[in-house]
Amino acid sequence: MRITRRFLRSRYFRLVPTIPIVLAMLLVVLIGIVGLVRDLASIRQTVMASEISQARSHAERTAGRLEKELGDGASLDSYKDMDWLFDHWRRTIVGKPDRLYAAVADLEGHIIVHSRRLEKDISPVIADAGTRTDAQDMAHQKQPRAHWDAKGVPDFGPRVFMVNDAFLSNSISAIDVSVPVVKNGALIGLYHAGIELEWLQNRVRDGQVGAIRGWSIVIASIVAIVLVSTISLYRLGARTIRLEQELESAEARRLADLSRLIVGMAHELRNPLNAVRLNLFTSEKIVRGNAELRRDEAIAIIQESVSEIERVDELIGQLLGYARVDTDSQPEINVNDELLATLQFLKQIHEHHGIFVEYRNEMVDMQIEINRKYFRQVLLNLLHNARQVLSQGGNVCINVTKITVDCLISIQDNGPGVSSDQYDKIFEPFYSTREDGVGMGLAVVKSLVESAGGSVECRRSWKLGGMEFLLSFPLKKD
Repeated sequence: MRITRRFLRSRYFRLVPTIPIVLAMLLVVLIGIVGLVRDLASIRQTVMASEISQARSHAERTAGRLEKELGDGASLDSYKDMDWLFDHWRRTIVGKPDRLYAAVADLEGHIIVHSRRLEKDISPVIADAGTRTDAQDMAHQKQPRAHWDAKGVPDFGPRVFMVNDAFLSNSISAIDVSVPVVKNGALIGLYHAGIELEWLQNRVRDGQVGAIRGWSIVIASIVAIVLVSTISLYRLGARTIRLEQELESAEARRLADLSRLIVGMAHELRNPLNAVRLNLFTSEKIVRGNAELRRDEAIAIIQESVSEIERVDELIGQLLGYARVDTDSQPEINVNDELLATLQFLKQIHEHHGIFVEYRNEMVDMQIEINRKYFRQVLLNLLHNARQVLSQGGNVCINVTKITVDCLISIQDNGPGVSSDQYDKIFEPFYSTREDGVGMGLAVVKSLVESAGGSVECRRSWKLGGMEFLLSFPLKKD
């Protein structure tokens, strides 16, 4: 059980809720990659199908024209009037990036005529429209048989091959599209149209760039969203665990405070009760006649018992003030009016002890929400604490200011003060720097102030050299 709780609090447990999200992210990325691959394949298929279809259309139109030009009884080998074909190739093949070559071949695969005859390294095909040149005659000479290593290209119809032939494609990788040349119902040859493979691949790549960019944005966006969600969930889990630990720590501190409170209460009550018990025991012996006591000694015993009982009563009152704070009723009060009333109430006591009180408040209309009884109890406890540590002729300075939306009350004295390591301890129940102190006055102050939504802290007074207590209360909202 202890090992399980330790694991639940560990940082590894925080990763458990993120595992499904990470798996979902990986699944989304995988789906995106599959979609991208399919999209790229579809674009490749579309682009290649379009270019091959255009090449086939060109070949079919040219083959149809060639069939008409042959006339009755003519054959590819005997046909000489190909000026229109060269002119056609000059317009549709030479210098066109989407056409590598065009050629006419017989049934045995011998190249009858090739568009390379129109290249600049060969003299012009047509020097004069009415005169046949040697170049024309050479163009009609039967060329060697094409022996390319043809590889069929599936999904694009018949007679589509990937070739790399010295005679047909000039040893350049190409997609060869051929259509039949038919005369009188008989197949007499093939018309070839070639597309440069590198150019076609570049066309495919250009079409795929947009898809890659789009899918990359989608995948990156999804990954970013999932990562942000995962980090947020991880932080939320960490914060939840931290809050649980803080709650447990607060509960442990509360139990520790309660334990110290009970121990301190028992200790503080035991001393006066023991004194009263001893005095009653002595009084019983006197009443029984077992002891004699002078009148002044008997009075002293009674007065001591009454004093100890009053001490117990004061201790119980302070404890009730610390433990029972009514937060249901928090009427608004005027800070200036309550301070003036409290100082007027303590005026004779201060004068009796020679304490000079300086009070400054530049904003006399500040209102805070706290029970008037509690606010005066806070002031009385702090001023009583200051009076106890001051010698004859001490000084107390009270200053009220406004900071943003808070009312700040500063109470300073020129007493001996305490060391800085005691600043937090003096607000703990039953902690006192004086031997005769109960240690509940400042604990009650802290409890009452915090119950009103305020805060209290102490530090060395920069003005008077003693202690300074800073009370902060939120101002009443209009």
